[in-house]
Amino acid sequence: MTANSTNSTGITDIFNGNAGVAQNNGGIATKSFVLNLATGVALFTFQFSGFLLLKSSNLGRRLYQPKTYLVQDRLRVEAIPVSPLAWIKRIFTIKGEELKAKCGLDGYFAIRFLRAMVIIFVPLMVTCVIVLLPVNYHGGRNDRSFEIGGQSQQFNITGLDTLSWQNVAPTKTNRYWAHLVCALVVIMWTLWRIYREKLHFITTRQDYLTSPEQRIKASARTILVTNIPSEYRSTGALEALYDVYVDNDDRSKLHVWLNRDYTPLRTLVSRRRKLRQALEKEELKMQRLVNKQLEGAQRHLDSDRSREGRADDDVVGEQAIEGSTAEAHKSKEGEDLDTAERIRDAFEEDIADHDQIWRKHLKDKKETHIQIMQDERGVWQPVSSLKSWQRKHRRVPKIAWLRAEIARLTMEIEELMPKLDDEDIFKRQNSAFIQFDRQMAANMACALVTHHAPGTMNPRFLHVAPHEVLWPNMGLTSLARFVRTLIAMVLFAGMLILWAIPAFFLSILSQLEILRSNTSWLEWLRRWPTWIIGLISGPLVAILLALLVQLVVPALCRKLAVLCGAPTRSRREVTTQAFYFTFLIIELVLVTSISSGLLAVLPIIFQDPTSIPETLATNLPKAANYFFNYLIIQALGFSGSALFQYLRVLFINLIWPWFTQTPRQEAWLQTVIPHQMWANVFSLWTNFAAIGLIYSIIAPLMLLFVSAVFALFWVAYRHNYYFVQRNKVDTYGALFENALTQLLAGIYILEITLIGLFFLVRNSDDNLAATSQAIIMIVALILTAGFHYLHERLLRPLYELLPVTLEDKAADAERKMYLTEFEDGAESRESEGDTVADPESPSLQHRRAGETSYNKPAQLDGTTATQRLRLAHGVANTAAEARKTMLRLRERMDLHLAAVQSHGSSPTHTTISPTRAHKMQIADQLGASIASYPDELTDLSPAERDAELRAAYQDPVTREPAPVVWIPQDAAGVGEDAVRRSRKYGRLLQYSDQGAYLTVKGKVEVVQPAPDVRGDWLLDWNL
Repeated sequence: MTANSTNSTGITDIFNGNAGVAQNNGGIATKSFVLNLATGVALFTFQFSGFLLLKSSNLGRRLYQPKTYLVQDRLRVEAIPVSPLAWIKRIFTIKGEELKAKCGLDGYFAIRFLRAMVIIFVPLMVTCVIVLLPVNYHGGRNDRSFEIGGQSQQFNITGLDTLSWQNVAPTKTNRYWAHLVCALVVIMWTLWRIYREKLHFITTRQDYLTSPEQRIKASARTILVTNIPSEYRSTGALEALYDVYVDNDDRSKLHVWLNRDYTPLRTLVSRRRKLRQALEKEELKMQRLVNKQLEGAQRHLDSDRSREGRADDDVVGEQAIEGSTAEAHKSKEGEDLDTAERIRDAFEEDIADHDQIWRKHLKDKKETHIQIMQDERGVWQPVSSLKSWQRKHRRVPKIAWLRAEIARLTMEIEELMPKLDDEDIFKRQNSAFIQFDRQMAANMACALVTHHAPGTMNPRFLHVAPHEVLWPNMGLTSLARFVRTLIAMVLFAGMLILWAIPAFFLSILSQLEILRSNTSWLEWLRRWPTWIIGLISGPLVAILLALLVQLVVPALCRKLAVLCGAPTRSRREVTTQAFYFTFLIIELVLVTSISSGLLAVLPIIFQDPTSIPETLATNLPKAANYFFNYLIIQALGFSGSALFQYLRVLFINLIWPWFTQTPRQEAWLQTVIPHQMWANVFSLWTNFAAIGLIYSIIAPLMLLFVSAVFALFWVAYRHNYYFVQRNKVDTYGALFENALTQLLAGIYILEITLIGLFFLVRNSDDNLAATSQAIIMIVALILTAGFHYLHERLLRPLYELLPVTLEDKAADAERKMYLTEFEDGAESRESEGDTVADPESPSLQHRRAGETSYNKPAQLDGTTATQRLRLAHGVANTAAEARKTMLRLRERMDLHLAAVQSHGSSPTHTTISPTRAHKMQIADQLGASIASYPDELTDLSPAERDAELRAAYQDPVTREPAPVVWIPQDAAGVGEDAVRRSRKYGRLLQYSDQGAYLTVKGKVEVVQPAPDVRGDWLLDWNL
């Protein structure tokens, strides 16, 4: 009976999951603690040593200091000092202004949060450890017996528990006054530091947002308005409503972007991208197969022949391009009625063309084929339907079909571009971006109530950068957001419950050694070596748990944030932070500590909420030793891995080379800079701080480990944010403020737990001995809640909006900056600044691109047919002008890239083992290529700048450039042959082999980004 019950697993055991696992570590021996500490130190030493050895190497340059060469000049930092001492000195001397300039406000406030935690916990550690450790240890319960209520009771307090709350002897209950005093010190000091940090946050954020560099950005003067009623869903109606915020109701100082549902267009563009990626993989596959077969003299002969013929090919290519340009011109004259027929002819020619180089050298069986059939529209698509037998089938080369399908999709996309304002195709959504002439006008528009109906034209959002917009969420109504939020809450509750399932199986794996000895159906594991079982039950379980907690859970929380209707990526991070921290505090702190499990505790709490203090007081002290080990691993292992970045080391050097990397993928790998998912780290850090606060009185030794965690994190992330990571999403410190507020969760749990603990204290007469302390702690809890309410009520308005009192000072600073530029002789900049910088300039107030002016506010119900035609032409023309601007930028980039490559040493077809100097030169060329892309509006001409600003908040799918199939140059000339033969598709299919090379070993090397990268991709980050 006993054996059966031991080996059986009930459903309640599964859903309890990790419940009470922390209690299994109660009374942990000092020897085990030291062993865990030694393991953590060894892990940290290995990772830190690896970082020091690699940081100045060629690989280390890519991993540990990419911001020294892979970013624009204004964001570049100096190289990491070779000496470890010089490096650590540089880490400590990085100034706050440098962090703001290189990392943005979120990077600055992330480091500030770690600094704030060090300031909070180090003084508390000194105070509480000195006071409470002697109080808890001397004359404690230990393994002695005491007379309580006339009966002898034996205690067995061992290990680190002798330093905690539960070791105080029942004969010395007056010592709990020391715990009360220390608890009040912890509470007051933490609340004071939270208040000070929030004041610093408000001041720093206001100074940053009102700086001249920020005020001229489009995002500083633009708001996103949602839930717009139908009568206001026109440019004129919104201008009539919001012209009250500009001088003299001058609507020329407003610019309105009314959002539309471009789902049909977005679907086509997304499919075209996927097919381009598939085509690049197929082309590269053919190139590798051909070049692998051509070896020795024949290979070099073909290489020489291909190089000799390149000049002739270029002439042919120029003629083909001229021909395609002429054909494009004809199409604009109405003579391009045979475009679809041309695609079909080119497709058939590709199928029948056996003169392609790769077909000459490869057998037909090595060529990938695909079964296609015609759909209802007569378009050839891959066979996927159960009724495919009813239709005509063809077996064709996959490359030929991919080329034709990309050309067909490009044709369909081009047909939709002039119809961007066709109401029948692209419906108007209930949101719009409205840009004002001044930053303060945008803040006033967000602060004041816009519409008389509840929930209408609300919420409104400030500081929305164009690249952060989540376009699929632009059309949500208030009801849709509410329903989706309810669904997200239900799914999150399900996550909390279902989390017990993976936790349960991980707990089984952690006890695999015991299970294989005691369970009959696992006896086959007894033949496995002990070291394998130890590897599975130890490091593997820890790695899987870390992956679940730090990767899977935040990814799911991010999905829930999008489901809730987050309109931008920054808002998505803020919502994710709330979900993730809630998950961590419940699952990793409370459920882990409660022995009976979440499902068993919730009904008791609902029936009797007053049982919460007793429940926490009974369970939390026993779980202290579990969190000792948890924080050891986090302090030493996680901080070391943050520096060493072993996952990136493994991915770049061991995992990625096994996959087929196209030039586009290789360029991404070599140029992408890690960006921080802010919600992930802030939630983890806040959870560590909450653990430290909860156990600061129960187990004061915990403060030592929490202080070590944040001190090591401060060093590791200070390096990462300055030298490695680039900020793509900026909440302007909102995550920092949320994290400070979430710290109060730790304070509340501490107070509630202490109330329960004080009420549980009994003296040798078996009477309540700490009732006074409990009452005082109840008062402290009430005062904490009052402080929380008052300081949130006073400070909350300043978190988001800018006060009017800052406007004059900010305007003066902005005016002085322009005067300085003028005095420096920047006459050209002055003439261009009329369109960009000066907020009073006519050209910034605003380009209207043919939009209709409405003279009477009464005209809210729409426009005439003529006006609608003009409006449609204007917005469609805006997108067309933006695409033309990107083409001009692309041409300039091509010239610059050609100049960079002509001065450098590009890879060759015969490259076998590139030297370190060669790799460094290629990396420098990549860095120079990226630095050539404009990232400031002043880098553009007035016409280009005008086109960018007019299209800034238009859905980027309307400006999607035509894709370029990027393949490498190779010795056999397969790439050149593919580029030449693709020209029969004209403008509908473009190939390029510029800046990409296939080496003898079949590896792809690149010296530039992809040819079809948008020329303004960096500008969106700074608008």
